[in-house]
Amino acid sequence: MLRISAIASVIGRGQRTFAFLLDLLYPPRCGGCGKYGEGWWCTACNNRTQWLNARDSRVSLELPSGQSLTVISAANFGPPLREGIHCFKYEGQPQLAEAFAAHMSAIAKANALSADGIVPVPLHATRLKERGFNQSLLLARHISAALGRPVEARALQRIRPTQQQAHLSATARKENMRGAFAALPERVQGRALMLVDDVLTTGATLVECAHVLYEAGAQHVVALTLARA
Repeated sequence: MLRISAIASVIGRGQRTFAFLLDLLYPPRCGGCGKYGEGWWCTACNNRTQWLNARDSRVSLELPSGQSLTVISAANFGPPLREGIHCFKYEGQPQLAEAFAAHMSAIAKANALSADGIVPVPLHATRLKERGFNQSLLLARHISAALGRPVEARALQRIRPTQQQAHLSATARKENMRGAFAALPERVQGRALMLVDDVLTTGATLVECAHVLYEAGAQHVVALTLARA
């Protein structure tokens, strides 16, 4: 047992040394301001971001069933967080997930959110292949570690491809999301679930996801996002 621990310790030191050397050769570039050498999310950008307090972080969305969905957001969607999210999703900087999820976990704790499981909003297989990762899943994994709740990555599936929401009207967003998701009843029945996504804009995606989870038997659904437009 001691020998295994010693080997693990050596491997850990080796990984940290490699990461240190890699940062020296290719210093991280801040996703917000683009500066090199101050981490993936620098202190200046973090201080400029409009982080929300517990009182201002909550909004309520109406579901097709008449139920309401509470959405908690860590920040307002504006610079430099807007640029950071763009780098995170579209410029191949998944390392930003850790810093962003820390704020999401903090606002979840401030609102005393509790759930049996954390459900990331899924990407369709074609979009996942293009991007290489699901940003909501990366956020959910870090939040899971902070809150001590499991990630239920298979509870919700995107069963058909959808258009990018960014340039669609509110009405078009609802139609775009209609019928896009399916939930597995055996993973959601009787459970309190926390949906995780990066940005709340009109709420069309979260509303459809929550509606599907309730239809599959979820007891309670709340949503947590990094930013709110």
